[in-house]
Amino acid sequence: MATRAKTAENLDKHLTAAEKAARAQAEADMGVGRADLLTMPAAVKKDAGAKKYWEKILDRMEDLAILDSLDAEVLGVYCMMLSRRDLTNVTLTRLLKQTAKKDTADGDRLELLGKVESLSSKIQGMERNILSYADKLGLTPSGRVALARRRAAAAEKADPDSDLFGDN
Repeated sequence: MATRAKTAENLDKHLTAAEKAARAQAEADMGVGRADLLTMPAAVKKDAGAKKYWEKILDRMEDLAILDSLDAEVLGVYCMMLSRRDLTNVTLTRLLKQTAKKDTADGDRLELLGKVESLSSKIQGMERNILSYADKLGLTPSGRVALARRRAAAAEKADPDSDLFGDN
């Protein structure tokens, strides 16, 4: 399990004033929304399930500045993966209902259970990929912290000579 995310005010490691300010600024920047800049990819528009996920995610992210126009394709792939997983779950549920029927022959039941096992492993793989994409997009707590850290590090690198004379 990932370690819990800490905000700048809860950090117990020793940071310089500049590092604290950069971290706090990066966390504050995460609160400004830019979701309206994202254009839905054509493939997502064609898939009703993916389109619902797209709209739901953007509604929930209204006040966050995590995604920009460059992330539209990745978010589209993420939404399509969620939609595909839902369809696979529906198929899995149907197969499970068929195996539970009393009039199913034992040979047929074994064949159905093999299909259930195959679909279950495919769903697990999909879910791993979905979580990976969610983390990269900043849709998980650890993903948001990683984005804040990268932004803080980028802000520090903006002026590499800022600490030359010990002013900080």
